[in-house]
Amino acid sequence: MEYSRRTNNIIASLRGLPQDHSIAKLRPAYTLGNLIEVLEERYKLGQSKVEDLIAQHWNEIAGQHAAHRSSPQRVVGNSILLIQVSSPVLRQEMQFNQRQILDRIHKLPGGGVIKALNFRAG
Repeated sequence: MEYSRRTNNIIASLRGLPQDHSIAKLRPAYTLGNLIEVLEERYKLGQSKVEDLIAQHWNEIAGQHAAHRSSPQRVVGNSILLIQVSSPVLRQEMQFNQRQILDRIHKLPGGGVIKALNFRAG
């Protein structure tokens, strides 16, 4: 039977044992199999990511002209897609076409989570 830390400290003081004054929380132990399941669910391991789907369809999303000079990098904050572009001129061009790019992304399965685009020249 498990008791609270306060109860364990009272019992320890009655027995003449040292008390536990740590600030760590007492957590239940997980078996390795359960831990792996929890981590897979939390970090969505083994599931396809929106970034991968966007990268696969980047030619259709950005257009042939811009696709070979730009690439989607990652999703930040579950809603902002970072896009690396080759030059400031292309960055401005893609910013003008941002609405069309977002519309094409939203047509992909799971693409609706992307709410904004962030272009970085470099």
